[in-house]
Amino acid sequence: MLSISIAGAAAENASGTLQIGEKRFTLRHAFAAVEQDGAIAVFLSDLPVLDDLRKASDDWRYWARKQAQAGALHGVIVTIDPATSVWSGGQLLTSRGFMFYSETVSSPEMASLRFVPAGPLGDQVAGKVSMTAPMSDLQDEDGRWRVKAEFRSNVVRRPASSAVLTGPEAGNSPQYQAVLAFLNACQKKDLDAIRNSMSPESRETLAEMIAGSQEETLTMFAGMAAETANLKLSRVTVRGDSAEIEFVDPQRGPEPRQTLGVALSSGEWKLAQ
Repeated sequence: MLSISIAGAAAENASGTLQIGEKRFTLRHAFAAVEQDGAIAVFLSDLPVLDDLRKASDDWRYWARKQAQAGALHGVIVTIDPATSVWSGGQLLTSRGFMFYSETVSSPEMASLRFVPAGPLGDQVAGKVSMTAPMSDLQDEDGRWRVKAEFRSNVVRRPASSAVLTGPEAGNSPQYQAVLAFLNACQKKDLDAIRNSMSPESRETLAEMIAGSQEETLTMFAGMAAETANLKLSRVTVRGDSAEIEFVDPQRGPEPRQTLGVALSSGEWKLAQ
């Protein structure tokens, strides 16, 4: 049975509000974890993350989405670049699950999403987030939303790498082959094959997406697979029962252009993104 850790809850806190349409929610809890690409995801909510889920994986996201859909949780994920302290996107949780949001501006002065750090971003992240203007829901069902909060949290990091594979070793790895199975299924718009190539948690997300529009979802997946086909496999980083597969664009330098995650599920590697 999952439980809430009193010690874990005491190590993080938030104080602020999330306004969605005419509804306002008080944010009291913060949880921070390092993403696959190195960014820090800060989850501000009115319900603490369960102790069993306080780790750098996607499990806490799946839990939060289900809680939000049930109306038991309200919150927002703030994604921060630790190198620049820039907050440029994340996800808002609503009764429909995750709503992705992002902002691209030519200069920091033009940004609506504001993050003011309180100290360096390392083992801890702390500061204030605010918005100069409310943001619209892409489907405009919940109304415009806005967050203003101050928070502090320890940063949960991913397990140390147990192997870093490059060249032929990466290309022949079971982790990369699992990604290829997913991408090939996407290119063919083969829903059964896509589903079979994904972890159980990812299948839940897929089910929600195709419930909205199966054809649009398959077209989006096919487009993503086509874009990835133009990239080059860079390396496979294995972290026990999970791994990250990085792709680069040879024309744009060595920095990863896309990272896909896989995880062991019943002894087989499956997409876990």
